[in-house]
Amino acid sequence: MKARKETPYATNVELHGDEFDQGRSYTNWRPRGSGDWLLIHTEAGSGCITTTTGVVSTRPGDVILYARGELQDYKTDPDAGCWHLLWAHFIPKPSWHPWLRWPVGKQGVKIISLEKGEVRDGFVAAMRRMIGISRRLLPYAIDFAGNALEEALLWAQVGASRGDWMRTDPRVRRAMDYLAAHLREPFRLETLARHCGLSVSRLAHLFKEEMGTSPQQFFEQQRMWHAGQLLRLTGLGIAEVAAAVGYDDPFYFSNRFRRYAGKSPTEFRRQRSRLRPLRGRFWRV
Repeated sequence: MKARKETPYATNVELHGDEFDQGRSYTNWRPRGSGDWLLIHTEAGSGCITTTTGVVSTRPGDVILYARGELQDYKTDPDAGCWHLLWAHFIPKPSWHPWLRWPVGKQGVKIISLEKGEVRDGFVAAMRRMIGISRRLLPYAIDFAGNALEEALLWAQVGASRGDWMRTDPRVRRAMDYLAAHLREPFRLETLARHCGLSVSRLAHLFKEEMGTSPQQFFEQQRMWHAGQLLRLTGLGIAEVAAAVGYDDPFYFSNRFRRYAGKSPTEFRRQRSRLRPLRGRFWRV
């Protein structure tokens, strides 16, 4: 029986990645792993991942993580016949380690499955930026590439968390993002609905169902939260803070702020208070 050839690796590479589109002959085997961590994302086709306990076939959106020293045994899935993958060998920064505690799936594989949508798109875009910038002669290119990989790892964490944000309807998330980016502008439900591709009545019903508040109430809450941050962290006057969150009348702004914070902007600043938004209402901290 022909001895299997071990895939080479380097132990002193801080970060390197690439994008492959491989056929049936593609295979890698490192019985002692490598001196770094390895991230593999299946963009299309399928990979065949072999562990000490079995075999797993990946599907588009699956991301596999190998820790330092772990067996790396993978190839193009023969049933698929092709494997389009993005990968990165890297030495993690200390601050990254909490993001590398991935769930262990079938056959002991560390895997996160990213469904189609914002999270997968964000992850893939960050990986491709990492690959592209790591090849440039730009000063600090590897550091820029590391920032892109860090973003990809964060997107993967979002995908793995399955928290409230992930469970929220993507159209509602789009509405919230739009409102948060346009705090200085007047609220117009028609404009928001058009941005989300929904009718006014459908958006209002869906938003209320998901968030427990109306789009306009959510918008004002975001204005007040941002105003609270400006009061705590800057020396802007009350009128300037009011203008920064879309209020032309400082007196009206102060009244609205008191309604949410339980104190005037001046008292709020003096007491170094905080506002924390949570599911459509404010908790005073």
